[in-house]
Amino acid sequence: MTTGQGRTPTTEELAAARRSARRAARLGAPPGACPYDPRNPGENTLATVWVATYVDALPNDETASAGQEEA
Repeated sequence: MTTGQGRTPTTEELAAARRSARRAARLGAPPGACPYDPRNPGENTLATVWVATYVDALPNDETASAGQEEA
């Protein structure tokens, strides 16, 4: 994975982002708790991985409402 003009995150950084996201979802933190700034080219990939892991780690009843409005 590349981060555009930034650098490629290390395996350890990606693993830390996933752990952080799973912990945040388990503790009920809001999605805005992501510690990575997606506007920063050096953190863009980490932010994307964090959010994807966070959504995957949410309990099923919360996944449907995470960032989505009912039609």
